[in-house]
Amino acid sequence: MTTYKGIQGFNIQNLSEDPVPAVSGWSAGGNLNTARRLLVGAGTQTEALAFGGFTTVHVGATEEYNGSSWTTSNPLNTARAYIAGCGLQTAALGFGGLPGGSPTAATEEYDGNSWTNSNNLNTSRYALAGCGTQTAALAFGGELPPPTGATEEYNGSTWTSNPTGLNTARYGLAGAGTQTAALAFGGHPPTTTATEEYDGSTWTSNPTGLNTARYFFGGCGTQTAALGFGGTDTVAPATGATESYDGSTWTTLPTSLATARTQLGGAGTILAALAFGGNDPGIAATEEYNNYIPAADYTFENEGQVWYNNTENVWKVQEATTVGSWASGGPLNTTRTGIGSAGIQTAALGFGGDNGPAINASEAYNGLTWSTTPSLNTARKFPGGAGTQTAALAFGGEAPPDLSSTEIYNGSTWTTSPATLNTARHLLAGVGTTSAALAAGGQGPITGATEEYNGTSWTNSNSLNTARSYLAGSGIQTSAVVFGGTTGTRTGATEEYDGTSWTNSNNMNTARQGLAGSVNGTQIAALGFGGNVPPYSGITEAYDGTSWVNETSMSTARGQLGGAGTQASALAFAGDTGVGGTTATEEFTGPGELTTKTITVS
Repeated sequence: MTTYKGIQGFNIQNLSEDPVPAVSGWSAGGNLNTARRLLVGAGTQTEALAFGGFTTVHVGATEEYNGSSWTTSNPLNTARAYIAGCGLQTAALGFGGLPGGSPTAATEEYDGNSWTNSNNLNTSRYALAGCGTQTAALAFGGELPPPTGATEEYNGSTWTSNPTGLNTARYGLAGAGTQTAALAFGGHPPTTTATEEYDGSTWTSNPTGLNTARYFFGGCGTQTAALGFGGTDTVAPATGATESYDGSTWTTLPTSLATARTQLGGAGTILAALAFGGNDPGIAATEEYNNYIPAADYTFENEGQVWYNNTENVWKVQEATTVGSWASGGPLNTTRTGIGSAGIQTAALGFGGDNGPAINASEAYNGLTWSTTPSLNTARKFPGGAGTQTAALAFGGEAPPDLSSTEIYNGSTWTTSPATLNTARHLLAGVGTTSAALAAGGQGPITGATEEYNGTSWTNSNSLNTARSYLAGSGIQTSAVVFGGTTGTRTGATEEYDGTSWTNSNNMNTARQGLAGSVNGTQIAALGFGGNVPPYSGITEAYDGTSWVNETSMSTARGQLGGAGTQASALAFAGDTGVGGTTATEEFTGPGELTTKTITVS
């Protein structure tokens, strides 16, 4: 009898569970609400805390991460950059830093809601490192100036100096571990690979240092299982290089941060880490690192792999997508066009829209289904949107008349802000966060007006080169891209914003209006989809910072739809199909991803 082994030369695997990922790596997470650098982190990948940093000023901004999105919490009492921290999301410690011209020794404790001042460090300094818990912390290194190796222990109330400091005085270093089993690595000056271990009393240098000398980078983990990522060596630009430490040796991992960065925050463990913020000007991008270590009897997935799943009684194959693809998601509860949007594919928010009259209905998507949330205070259609599912911004739109009002969503209620757009309009593009948003273009009449929101007020900036409405966007306030729309004639015009002015880039392949974009994507990795060509279309294009490439079209052709997510993981929902509104939701997965497919007769 002919067998598969006889034909192919190997047996079919008979498995009770599908293969698991074998490759560790970084993937996109939800953006910070406040783009910034020189911040610090605490906690785990799914329960992280980011605090402090620098935007154009020193900030005390504090945000909590739930594994998909950041929520703004109460700020530090002393706004500062170059701060160190440790602990958990609900029991964190922040100490040292630079609140202005001179370093500080200020120490604060976080209880999951607010910060309380505690006793100061003995040595004021900034760009130091820390590790441990809120009641058993360690502070080491930093800049006085000059660089120091000073080490102090915190007992939940006071700091005690250890007369034995680091062997290599430095600042901009990273730390990991506990008060009695700590790790210090990297730093400056000069930029070093130096690694030292602390046993509760003494630092011991490890002759084997980092493979990449760097400072102002992220670190997490323990003394015997640490991770270092990002940073700079002053000669080369920011890096995304990632290294792991096993207690004796650093190993450069095959995966790097997607966004090379320095002056970033970090949290988590060697198996599940988090990197966020960084660079100059500050960015909001967050990345999650996962190192999957399954049980010994698991099978790892490989492209082209064929197996029989004896639990489901089906044949399966592992394939890598050559192009992106759209798949159906759960439908909205309320049919509408002209919807506002925010968030990522698995945690999106849709609000307002046109259902005959303008409506104020708001809904949240969890990756499977939409659920009704509290409504906007002002019914509006074609508004701009920015932020995440739990920290969103709605602005402009049409009631009618054209609106300038702004509303802020905190995950439970919409609150009308006293801040209003300088130019009332609808059909505009919006990107960014609740404290750093961008509004561009729109109609009332057609305009190229551009405005920046700082969490308090809207300020006019330089206008688009091509005034238009019905356009879409992607990115953050200081690094955005907008595309498509109409000037009276449909256009594929693409423009990039650097925080001050707009620069023309290459046009989309298909000129159109009423399209949507991956609002939480980036300037160099955006996705545009749908729109009126005419007729209504599902055409999808990916932008790489220079040019547009056609991807697989949506199943439901439509315009005036909502968009969320990133280029690799986008969400399309609602819209006008040409015969009325739709509740259809579709999820986009970018090319190159391994997918499991069931083998059928056809």
